[in-house]
Amino acid sequence: MVEKASLARLRSLEWGRLFNMFYIEPVIFMLLFSHMLSGTVMRNQLIYQTCTVIFQYNESDCKLLDSKNNTAEIQAIETELQSYVANMFLTRTLFESIVPAICGLFVGSWSDHYGRKPLLIVSMIGFSASAMLSSVICWLSNYYMVNPWWYTLAAVPHSLLGGLCVFMVAAFCFISDTTDRNTRPYRMIFMEFILFVALTSGSLTSSFVYAATSAAFVQSLSCLIVILATLFIIFYLPESLGMCPDQDEIPEKEKEIVVTISDQKPEAHEKRDEPPKYETLEKPDIEEKTKEPGLLSIKHIKDMFSTCFKRRENNAHSIIWLVTLAGFVSIFVGDGVMTVMYLFVRQQFHMTVREYTIYETVSQSVPMLGALVGILILRKLFGLSVVTLALLSLLSEILSNLARGYAYLTWHLYLSVALGVFRSIQGPMCRTIVSNIVPASDTGKLFAIGNIVQSFAPFVAAPLYTAIYKNSLTTNPGEFNFLSAAFYLISFLLIGCVMRIKFKHRNFYAKSLK
Repeated sequence: MVEKASLARLRSLEWGRLFNMFYIEPVIFMLLFSHMLSGTVMRNQLIYQTCTVIFQYNESDCKLLDSKNNTAEIQAIETELQSYVANMFLTRTLFESIVPAICGLFVGSWSDHYGRKPLLIVSMIGFSASAMLSSVICWLSNYYMVNPWWYTLAAVPHSLLGGLCVFMVAAFCFISDTTDRNTRPYRMIFMEFILFVALTSGSLTSSFVYAATSAAFVQSLSCLIVILATLFIIFYLPESLGMCPDQDEIPEKEKEIVVTISDQKPEAHEKRDEPPKYETLEKPDIEEKTKEPGLLSIKHIKDMFSTCFKRRENNAHSIIWLVTLAGFVSIFVGDGVMTVMYLFVRQQFHMTVREYTIYETVSQSVPMLGALVGILILRKLFGLSVVTLALLSLLSEILSNLARGYAYLTWHLYLSVALGVFRSIQGPMCRTIVSNIVPASDTGKLFAIGNIVQSFAPFVAAPLYTAIYKNSLTTNPGEFNFLSAAFYLISFLLIGCVMRIKFKHRNFYAKSLK
């Protein structure tokens, strides 16, 4: 009888509610794992095909580019190729940013209106199609002389369907929908842990699979993983819109009710000082008042900007924009560095694919350790606020980039990784700040406006970093790191302004920004 009672109690628990918050993590893991699995290998393949097809060097010489002990002749070839390949990386980066920047104008309202799942499905279909095109091109290059510029064509599907801009807005809205104010910072850090596992495992596995097989096989395996993630979303992921467990996050003043005051005159026998009687009416459905907006309706843009520019009490709107600008600066640096980082490490330290993937694994592992220390010790034990942790993260980024700018030995590069131990905290803490000071119904639009601003970053960052790298290629290829440190200093000052507003209204933000 006891066993039957226990079984009945277990069946009565809302297990779906318990586990629904973890539906999005497998998708993010599979997407990032596949990207890291093929990313470095395909960049190396692109350099090899540029060497053989564009510059028409001997295949034997081009294969030596991925060797540790290069001769002066091979190093000269590497330097010659890098200027050309940097332009190729720049073109792809810009191409991948045009349509997502336009989609960013609508994605917030799409997410809040149509739900999170449709956006996730559309973006993942784009990633799947791009991975399939890259696989086909790579297999053909084993038998024919394929121009490496064809790999830029592979970016068309996921660029046209919104790319990471659409995917990340929907994913972070999904997280906000399934968490409350107390659990959200920890959930964001858990997300960083998932990112860490995906990035490190994908990067570490990459070189070993590549050594045992070929670039075409690695890309095909990556494509299969993305397709499985897409099928997971289509058939298993639930819709999270309206699932927010913390209904108290919506301020009372933003809950809309309609009241009417009776205009009947009081009877003679009634007291004149009797208070008026109120009658509560149900708010009419939106469909009854306005026509359903179209997918590309300008109303979506108006709704997003009205939400983002709406004045909020205690300078909450200023905090939103300060955090958004700080995030933009960080993304600006990331987009610029991503364009030249692999080339910089090859040129300055002559790393092979295996050595670079090991460095990449370490550079992802150390910040994850810092995130765990930050959330479990600095926040949980010492009670540091989300704003303080964001400032600590940016300080760590400044020191890391300065060290990498001066690096000329391999251990200097790893020292810069150690100094950047807390760099993974900034993103989760900034998203937590925004999520905690606005109602859940506005998070999609606010995350979208941040992504719009960030989507335009590559148009300036990629050309700027590419130009700096090409001009300093023969003197100090790491000069772009000093520019990164300066940008992170700007972000530090912006978050410092958030701290000032928090102190000014300490009673109001005592719970939301604690």
